[in-house]
Amino acid sequence: MKSLCLIRHAKSSWAEENTEDFERLLNERGYSDAPKMGRRLFESGFRPDLIISSPAFRAISTARRFSRELAYDPDLIVTDMRIYDARETTLLDLILNLPDQYKQIALFGHNPGLHQISNHLVPDGPNEFPTCAIAWIDFSIESWKDINARKGKLHYYDYPKNNS
Repeated sequence: MKSLCLIRHAKSSWAEENTEDFERLLNERGYSDAPKMGRRLFESGFRPDLIISSPAFRAISTARRFSRELAYDPDLIVTDMRIYDARETTLLDLILNLPDQYKQIALFGHNPGLHQISNHLVPDGPNEFPTCAIAWIDFSIESWKDINARKGKLHYYDYPKNNS
C-alpha cells in the first residue's frame, strides 16, 4: 500500500508588483491556513515518510508549516524544481519514480498540475483544487512504478473553506 498526498500551496500574495512568480510570498490567509490544514491532515491520520515540494517560496513555505503539524522535520523536506509549473505528465513521471522505501509521501505544488494529476489518478477526483487543498490518495501497490490511471482511491479531500 502506498499513499500520496497532493497539497496545493496556501494562498499567496500579489501585493508586490515587481515580485517574480517564483518568489511570491504567502498572504495573511495563507500563513494561517497552512498550519490549520496541516493539523487537519494530521488528525486524519496521515504521517509522511517523505515531503517533496516545489522550491517556489509559496510552496516551500506551505510545506514547512504543514511539516511542523505533521511531526516531520522541516529540514528534511526535499525540493524538486520539476514540480514548479509542472503539468500532469511531469508530475506523473516524478511519482512513478519515487523511491519505494517510502509508503506515505506528501507532494506540495501548484495548479493546474496538481488538479490534473489528481483527476488522472482517481476516478471522480476533486472538482476543484483551491489553495491549500489536500487530496490524499491510496494505491494498492508495492512499487510507485505500478501506479496506473484511475487506480487510486481518494482517502481524504479537504480545503480551508470546507465546512463539512
